[in-house]
Amino acid sequence: MSNDLILCQKEIRRLRCVVRRYEAQMRELESYLEQMAGNPELGDEARQTVREISETWQRILED
Repeated sequence: MSNDLILCQKEIRRLRCVVRRYEAQMRELESYLEQMAGNPELGDEARQTVREISETWQRILED
């Protein structure tokens, strides 16, 4: 194989790893926001803020 092909394959593997990490972090964020929104120890204002952040995040994911 040529060096260019080998470099391309390495870059593709690296980018796949980056995407997997990003997706895992996004799942963690969603889970965290859901937990916070359902936390009865938070005040109404804090829960409302978490819901707003979560709704904004969902719109970003849809785009």
